[in-house]
Amino acid sequence: MRALALVALLLLPASCGGTPDGESKALQLFDALAKLMLEYNSAHASGDPIPVEGYTVRLQRLVAADFELVVEGLSSPDVNRRAWAAFGLGFSRRKEAVAPLVDATGSPEPVVRANAVASLGVLGVPEVPLEPFRRLLADPESGVRVAALFGLRQRVDEKDDRGFLGILHERLSDPSADARNETLILLRKLRRKESVAPILEGALRDREPLLRMNAAVTLGAIGAPDSSATRALIEMLRDEETKVVEAAYTALNRIHGKDLDRSYGTWRDWYEEELRHHYLCLEHREAESSSPGECGTCRKKLERVLRDTIKRTEPVASFFVCPDHPEIQTSTPSSCGKPGCGKALVASKPPALTFQCPDHPEVLTTSPAVCGKAGCGKALVPQGKKN
Repeated sequence: MRALALVALLLLPASCGGTPDGESKALQLFDALAKLMLEYNSAHASGDPIPVEGYTVRLQRLVAADFELVVEGLSSPDVNRRAWAAFGLGFSRRKEAVAPLVDATGSPEPVVRANAVASLGVLGVPEVPLEPFRRLLADPESGVRVAALFGLRQRVDEKDDRGFLGILHERLSDPSADARNETLILLRKLRRKESVAPILEGALRDREPLLRMNAAVTLGAIGAPDSSATRALIEMLRDEETKVVEAAYTALNRIHGKDLDRSYGTWRDWYEEELRHHYLCLEHREAESSSPGECGTCRKKLERVLRDTIKRTEPVASFFVCPDHPEIQTSTPSSCGKPGCGKALVASKPPALTFQCPDHPEVLTTSPAVCGKAGCGKALVPQGKKN
């Protein structure tokens, strides 16, 4: 329930004056709710989870005891009470809170919309629809967009982004730094490789140090050994902010499993040497990669070899053929001698040598042998050669 602390900061000061005597119970409820919310927010800011959990339990009990009265608060003429009601319903854990909270996401008051969409996120019931999140991610108020992103944390996971991945990539360019930061937190939870490029394009170079730090942490969580990501993270080791450097270093270690020091020069030299190598299966050379792995055919670990070695071991073409007249073949570069052609012969693999029985042409092998036809036993000869 720590999630609700964020939107608590959006609320206006509580107003208790001018309330009719008939609302004394409601007044006491919302005064208690306001006080607990402030204490909860303070505990959350301290980073200590123990008091946070304590205040969470107290808020759950408070809302559970007067659930209907809290729901009624959404219809109050007092905007503060509507905002506190929207906020408190997130602690109810009741599906009956879904409909009134969805209605509250259409409030003309930004603080009510923000608290309502955040509460829908943390309500924790399957009946919560996704439409309010999608709609409020485009809200003109930055605080509402932040709250929608915040609430969405509870609705998506690594297995299911609920169709929000593309929208989240767009929010990396949000004018609000808070919204960009919340977006990075969500992308860190989703851990999709498709997010690497959008993060590299903007968040990793954000003017806000916190954003650059969280961008590095998110790349580390995704864990893709993308060459562009590696280069960018190495460059971040020269960032003037210590926390950004630490985040980049941690991400590089997590992605590559290298226990190098934090210096830019050490990582740069390592990566330049790494680029000189390649990984491939010595038995199945089509299985190659720029990073460690295993062969998809034999499941053996790919061998690390110099790229120049790979080039030297590739077969050199020693057979040339006309692209239009495959019967024109030579062992050296030349041109086609067919009348009207004259095209340059192109390199090709030499044809496999085939052996054939001179009396039984249907008997073919790829190595010298004798004909297996009954009563024959003649030695096979290269195909096309007469005995």
